[in-house]
Formats: sequence, structure tokens, C-alpha cells
Amino acid sequence: MGLILFGAGVIVLILLANMLAARKDPSLTAAFHWLLFLINVPFVFLGLALLFTPAAIWEAQLALMQVRLANLPVLGGLLLVTAVVAMLLTLGPVRRWLARWTPLKPESPVHTLALVLSAYLVGNTTISLSQGGVEGLVETAEAAPVSLIVAQGVLFIAVAIAGVGPWIRRNGREVWQRLGVVRPTPGQLVAGVRLILLLVVLQGLAGWLWTLLDPEEAAVLDDLNAVLLGDINTVWDWLLLALATGVGEELLFRGAIQPAFGLGLTAFLFAVAHVQYGLTPVTVFVFILGLILGLVRRRYNTTTAIFIHTGYNFALGLLALLATWLQQFVE
Repeated sequence: MGLILFGAGVIVLILLANMLAARKDPSLTAAFHWLLFLINVPFVFLGLALLFTPAAIWEAQLALMQVRLANLPVLGGLLLVTAVVAMLLTLGPVRRWLARWTPLKPESPVHTLALVLSAYLVGNTTISLSQGGVEGLVETAEAAPVSLIVAQGVLFIAVAIAGVGPWIRRNGREVWQRLGVVRPTPGQLVAGVRLILLLVVLQGLAGWLWTLLDPEEAAVLDDLNAVLLGDINTVWDWLLLALATGVGEELLFRGAIQPAFGLGLTAFLFAVAHVQYGLTPVTVFVFILGLILGLVRRRYNTTTAIFIHTGYNFALGLLALLATWLQQFVE
């Protein structure tokens, strides 16, 4: 229910931003930017409260809500920084500076909202890691049911489509063109299969090398993945997971965000979104994967990137099932 309410609120803001972009009224756009600025004010005060009030006061309230946090002052400080950064991104001079390095349109209310949401994505990831790192995530992690992963994928799809202004700034055909969703050619699919195989091999080599260099941290991450993916144990489950993540993440990151933020920033946000890996070599691999998929989007289209991402995730899932099946003979 929380995911649905959050998603609905975000989509309402996105559609409002698109309406204002279509109106092209400078005064209304300025009012929207002020609204985004003011939305962050309560988080500033909450961050200050967490930072400077006795932790015991908050711990009692969190205990009633069955929420466990390791370091409330750090949480408050990071929340404060996140809110301040988000507020700065609503300011025209800051956006114009960013536009020097990205395809960002500094006067677009849609792009401003995307920047603010991105700030909170990074902030949320940083806050999660501040509460005990990867080891802390292992202790608090819960198995993600397939239904939740599918729901998140549907939310990503809805946000991506809403972000390009369907029937507000673009008609149906223009929406799919903006997202890069076209029918891939046979040659693009063949190139996609080759890239899937290459990525799976690189993933295996990277995992093997990491296990040699830092076996303890690699084991911690294996434990985390075992918890998070504990309920994903059939071919059908892995197919649903691969489709939900492949379609949802590619439509959002490569389809909707990359044309506005550029290749590098989008790949960074893609890596940040995979908080379950912590600050590990796997995060670097995810960033590289984001760059590769971004280049595929740039050279071909988003559909081919979806095909590669889905195939890559599904192949890893099948290998995981195969390893589990073979384990019974070893034991």
C-alpha cells in the first residue's frame, strides 16, 4: 500500500509538471519550482530534529513502529543534506550550471522535478548504507516476493510514461518514440544475444576475482542476495523478475531519463538504485552495465536495451537455479 501511495503521489507531480511544461507560462513554472522548494522544508526540520535532539526520544517512537535504525544523528544529517541539495536543484542558476554538462533543460519543470527525485534517490541509498553498511542490510533485509518486484516494475513503467507527457505534450506515437520503444531489427537482436553472453561471462569473472581478493565481503553479499532472493526459486519466478526489472528499469532509466540527464549521470543513478549491493565492486559493475545499456539505447533503441537487460537477468537466474540443483549432488 505504501508503494502505491508513494507512486501515485509522484505520478501526480509528474503529470502536473508536464501540464505546466505544455502551458509554457513562466509565472506558473516559477510557482511550481517554489512548490518543489517548499516541499523540502519539512525534511530540513526533520533532519535537524534527528541531528540535535536526544536519540532516546526517537528510539521510543521508532520502537512503537517496529523500525530499527543504527545511527539517528547520521540519519538526520544525511536527510538534512538531501533536502538542502534538493532545494538547491530547484534554483535556476544551479540547473543552468548542470545544463553545461548534461542535455538538461534548466527551465523545464519536468526536468527540475526529475532532479529533485534523483536527489532523494541518492539520499535514500546513502541513508540505507549509513545504518550498518552491507552487513546491516543483511540483518534487516527481508525476502522480496515476486509480486513486490513486479509492482515496482509497473511503477517504473508508469513513471517513465508519465514523465514524457502522454496526451499532454505528446500523442501516443510520440510517447513511444521519445522513450525509444521501437521494433528491433533481427540484427539488433543478434547483437543483443551476443552482448548478453558477454555480460554473463564478465559477471562470472568479476565475481570470481572479487572472491579471490576479498572473500569475506563477497560472502556477505552472497548472504544478502540469498535473503533478498530467497523466494525466487523457480524458472517462472526468475522470468517474472527479469521482465519486471528489464522492462521497468530500462523504460525509466534509458527511455525516460537518459535523454534528459545524459549517459554518465543516468548510469550513476542506475547504480545508486541498486542499493542492495552497497559500496562494493558489484556496484562498479552495475555502473558499467548502465553505461553499456545506455550506449545500446543511443546506438539502437530502448527496446534492444530491454531485451539485453531482461535476457541478462534471466540468464543469471537460470544459472543460480542450476547451481542450487547441482549443490544437492555435492552434498
